[in-house]
Amino acid sequence: MPTRPASAAIIRENNLSLVLRLIHASGSISRAEIIRRTGLSATTVSALANVLIESGFVREAGIGESSGGRRPILMEFNYQYRYALGIDMGASHVTTVVMDLSGKVISRETQRCDVINEPELTFEVIKTLTAQALKQAQIEPDHLLGVGFTVPTPLGGEALDRLVTYYMPVWEGILPKPKIRAFFPGLPVYLENDANAGAIGEKWWGSGQEFADLAYIKIGIGVGSGLVINHQIYRGESGTAGEIGHTTIEVDGRLCRCGNHGCMEAYVGGPGLLADAQAALQAAHRRADEMPGTVEDLVDAALQGDAVCRQVIQNAGRYLGTSIANLLNLVNPGLVILGGELVQAGELLMEPIHASIRERVMPIAAQQAAIVAGKLGNDAIAIGAATLVIQNAFEPTQLAKTLNGRQAAQVYS
Repeated sequence: MPTRPASAAIIRENNLSLVLRLIHASGSISRAEIIRRTGLSATTVSALANVLIESGFVREAGIGESSGGRRPILMEFNYQYRYALGIDMGASHVTTVVMDLSGKVISRETQRCDVINEPELTFEVIKTLTAQALKQAQIEPDHLLGVGFTVPTPLGGEALDRLVTYYMPVWEGILPKPKIRAFFPGLPVYLENDANAGAIGEKWWGSGQEFADLAYIKIGIGVGSGLVINHQIYRGESGTAGEIGHTTIEVDGRLCRCGNHGCMEAYVGGPGLLADAQAALQAAHRRADEMPGTVEDLVDAALQGDAVCRQVIQNAGRYLGTSIANLLNLVNPGLVILGGELVQAGELLMEPIHASIRERVMPIAAQQAAIVAGKLGNDAIAIGAATLVIQNAFEPTQLAKTLNGRQAAQVYS
């Protein structure tokens, strides 16, 4: 059966999205340049530009340089037209950011919270922190384009809106998206796995901007990764691609929270790492008050010269490097970005990572891949959550909803 031609309204929606994305990517641009780069007619571009200017997304920005004729009037993207709210719901914390459309974080709030075991408390913390972040940014909810939020577990279901709860069984049957939507009626809400969001944040605004293929590895209570292949998040058949923490590094190793034995996460994730540190310190006859209570404590002690803590982090680096080596051999990303508190150990962690990689990776992959700490630090996931809003705001259907009725009538009627 022949494909039916797209309706005039759909074509107009797509053209409006195309022009807005081009202006956003360019910062400022003339109508003539838009015509040249899109192939749209002058009449169409003029109509679309007028709608975008009236909407507030775009504004006139003065006179540009002449290329031989009349000097063009430039249009520029208004990065403060609306804002995006990002919520990082980690295993043991909640972080919220308000971000403008250039990726600048306007405000940030964070609080420790036992997310894995306390769902209702978690939603109360989210409600409080988002209100505080909006107040700090002096932003009303109707100035938001939408809300993005992340969860510390893979997503399942046909719409990828259900939590895979074997890491956090008390969340069984809880659908977080409607809960968040209730806090912000009328706004679009986007849900993502935390490591995928970290990859999106670093790809848009951080270390990964120049790379088509990269991996972001988030080291926390668990260890997960977000994979970007050809500029897009790779999810796999069931949506669980990137579970690097559950690659096996010890065939008959310790029990992991997933139920398997020998997973890398059981050695590098927070609980395993702290258990190793406490066992090593006890074997060295250290006092109880010298035991690290958090990964941050462990890193601080190691950086201050504690030999036992340094050895524990170096061991973790070797395990992590082994899993990264497997990733490089299988997927061959050009960049691996590390995030999480353990990364603050710097070269104490990175040196054994690189040593493991050199021992286990095909030479050409080892030579070409870069392993770096993320530029966005611990906020990468919250920033990635906010970026979900921007990614979706320029999609034709969502853009049509964002524009008010009078402006939309000019384009979609």
